[in-house]
Amino acid sequence: MITDTPELALPRGWRTFLTLWASQSLSLLATNVAWFAITIYFTTVVYAADSQRPQLALMVGALGLLTSGPQIILAPLAGSITDRYSRRSIMLICDSVSALVALMVTLVVWSGSLNVPLLLLGVLLGRVAAVFHESAFEASYAMLLPEAQLARANGLMQTSYSAGAILAPALAALIIAFPQHLSGGLWGLGNGTGLVMVLDTLSFVVAALVLFWLRIPSPQERPAPGAKTDFRADFKLGWHYISRRRPMLLLVLLVGVTNFALAGVNLYETLLARFNLDADFVQRGLSFESGYAIMTTVTGVGTLLGGLIISSWGGLKRNRIFGLLIPLLVQSLAVLTMGLSRSLPLTCAALLIFGLSYPLGGAHSAAIWMSQVPRELQGRVFSVRRVVGQSSIPLGMVVFSVLSARFVPGPVVAVFGVVAVLAIVSALLGKQVRRVEDKTYLDELAAQAS
Repeated sequence: MITDTPELALPRGWRTFLTLWASQSLSLLATNVAWFAITIYFTTVVYAADSQRPQLALMVGALGLLTSGPQIILAPLAGSITDRYSRRSIMLICDSVSALVALMVTLVVWSGSLNVPLLLLGVLLGRVAAVFHESAFEASYAMLLPEAQLARANGLMQTSYSAGAILAPALAALIIAFPQHLSGGLWGLGNGTGLVMVLDTLSFVVAALVLFWLRIPSPQERPAPGAKTDFRADFKLGWHYISRRRPMLLLVLLVGVTNFALAGVNLYETLLARFNLDADFVQRGLSFESGYAIMTTVTGVGTLLGGLIISSWGGLKRNRIFGLLIPLLVQSLAVLTMGLSRSLPLTCAALLIFGLSYPLGGAHSAAIWMSQVPRELQGRVFSVRRVVGQSSIPLGMVVFSVLSARFVPGPVVAVFGVVAVLAIVSALLGKQVRRVEDKTYLDELAAQAS
């Protein structure tokens, strides 16, 4: 196994983080392009008829379930491994596995054999690798950076996510159409979907090569030679850390409720564009592809602006909880508006506001947890946070898909927005969640519970 020096290397931590951030951002962009290209393929070719709405809704739900499900199931294992082994090695291995998975999908696309089962298998394998990568990456922030830089660093990652969302539609369309403009095509390809997957594979290779040369500290804790890792005990430790600090527990539960209602925005976009805004698209002379691309691009512009704001600002240094709750409330109201809208401009305005507030809330949430939880426990505590807070995501996607297969998606989205609004208003009116940054109070609660 590749070894790392466990000491914190703050003098060069920011430079190391920027290098890591740049390589991972490249990989994120390529994956977003691949995801957009495949979504367009299945929406306009495989399930193009109006009568296939139930099949499309269920497939979109299955994709969402496979995207979020591994996070819930494997988070305890990933968190335990993150705290016990080299975080750099974990990320390097995961990027290598992701490259192999992307290569597998590339070969299937190239041969013209892509179908729903193979696509779902590729998504599942890629997400399994991503769970371990994300756990190690998130726990590396505090090893590289001082507390004052945590919100800014998270803002940079949010900017990468949003930049990928903005650039992906245009890049996907450009690459897909590229072989058609060449006489005889490109290597026998009728369109550039295979080329998109090649670039996705290469991006993971680049990310792995960059990690090979970086030095990323890890905590001192390591398993004794030959000792077995007790994952159940590790998860129990993380659970006790959160449950004995009531504001933390309530915050995790609140995030679980809002994730149930808000985390499926990408799914909402697809079905709202296909079934709620179709008449408006026709009136404006837009195809589904063009209207859908506008919606995803607007969302990306919003998240890019929000990421740039939090990256340059650095976020709140005190009362960060308001930097989380207020953006969550704004997102909930935006989702409610999307569900009620039949107009592309109004929907895009809601998506822009949603995207703008998303990185602001996300960066403050991450900064709260990274500053409150000891570095050597972050993998295990964060794994419990993910399981409790994100277990509602696949449930929300399944509920949304089932309801949208039977009813028009718009009202379903609006109801989800109302649920989130009520949960966040209750947190703002209460006192416990707002004390999540009072470390003295949290430690007193933990001591009493012990």
